[in-house]
Amino acid sequence: MHQLDDLKLITEIDKSGMWKRLLAFPNQCEKAKRFIDGIEAPFYSEGIENIVISGMGGSAAGGDILISYLRENFKIPAIVNRGYSLPLFVNEKTLTIVISYSGNTDETLSSLKYANEKGSKIITITSGGVIEEFCSRKGIPIIKIEGGLQPRESLGYIFIPLLILMEKMGFIEGQGTDILETIELLKTLSKGYSLESTENDAKRLALDIHGKIPLLYGIHGLTDSIAIRWKNQFNENSKTPAFYNIFPELNHNEIEGWDSHHEFSNIFFIIILRSEDEAENISRQIEITKMILNERVGGLRELWEKGKGRLARMFSLIYLGDFVSYYLAILNGVDPTPVKNIERLKKQLRS
Repeated sequence: MHQLDDLKLITEIDKSGMWKRLLAFPNQCEKAKRFIDGIEAPFYSEGIENIVISGMGGSAAGGDILISYLRENFKIPAIVNRGYSLPLFVNEKTLTIVISYSGNTDETLSSLKYANEKGSKIITITSGGVIEEFCSRKGIPIIKIEGGLQPRESLGYIFIPLLILMEKMGFIEGQGTDILETIELLKTLSKGYSLESTENDAKRLALDIHGKIPLLYGIHGLTDSIAIRWKNQFNENSKTPAFYNIFPELNHNEIEGWDSHHEFSNIFFIIILRSEDEAENISRQIEITKMILNERVGGLRELWEKGKGRLARMFSLIYLGDFVSYYLAILNGVDPTPVKNIERLKKQLRS
């Protein structure tokens, strides 16, 4: 028995009980769907020429995934904005969706004020804080979601309302069946990734990665947002450095970086996030890249999506990454929930 099968040890390290919240993620998505189904759209798509989703960290992840998922469906430009300001093009024909789980994110509050000054149509997704107070004063529509989690744990509360709002506003067509399939798949996967499961893909991958630096490779327009999510989960949950890049861009630069410095290249463990929707030319690139890098790095694994619909398949990889980062935290002997450096930074910025 290895330490990831020692439930007593896991619960001693995971003092904040993240494992319970990970297992509850399918229910979070279900709850979020019921909640947003009962809310009317504050705006409709007519007259809107572009969409800006503004947020930071875990709050921005829902925007990344939405844009990746709807890349072939959006008929107008849509971007994720991370920062204090907004692009110059933002105006009264822009829909700005401001997301801050805590409601106290400085950068997001600043971008919200900018959007308001520019006359943009605004919707806010938050659990409260100063952003809720500002929006209440200004009459800006608020989608108030349940609080009490770390932002990175709230993906269901953020993404599901975001997706259904896109449908209600007329930007896309019905998503109900895809969301229900996703929730059912997540429920099935949660059993295989649970603490009690010994035949556990998430535990196996965490054991393989342990002692190495994860490097995530996604595919443009398919698994790029998932690679970012995995990277951030390794940073915040596992407290380990992690990096990402995207096919095919990485084969125009990063692939050459592996041609020397073999004395430290073996500390990297590459994870390639594959998709059944990837084009044949991308598949050929990946196969050749694997052949080149296998000789140079400390490990390489490719992971394929599970499920039928695109949304379910995307979330199958997202959910696996959440659990892998959790089990790697246990192997590193750290409680995955606290983010001491982030809190230290925020405290010093406000002093």
